[in-house]
Amino acid sequence: MTPEIEEILGRSRTELAAAEALLDAYPAQSVGHSYYAAFFAAEAALLSLGESRSKHSGVLSAFGRLVVKTGGVDTEVASHLPELFELRNEATYERLPVDTGTAGTAIADARRFIDAVEVWLAGRPR
Repeated sequence: MTPEIEEILGRSRTELAAAEALLDAYPAQSVGHSYYAAFFAAEAALLSLGESRSKHSGVLSAFGRLVVKTGGVDTEVASHLPELFELRNEATYERLPVDTGTAGTAIADARRFIDAVEVWLAGRPR
């Protein structure tokens, strides 16, 4: 794994830690950090393929096409990324109330997504 990919994965784990730290006091903000944790993992996966995208929608689409459809990450686990994106948008822009249960689920989903991407990355030829 390149240092750049490792750096992005580190940021992913930092975002996950921030989501956990914010869970009880600020669940809506926790959701946002959960999404970014998964998003950075997806960016790391794309970078390992020599790909990058400038928009969130592009990252989500390319991840699905280049990683999921090729069997890299299970579709159920991969579905967490667009779900977290939507939840983050609702919590941030539509001011959807978020309780700690919803935020806790978002953290768990982000963790599963990151773990799956890391397993996929570890199994890729160098």
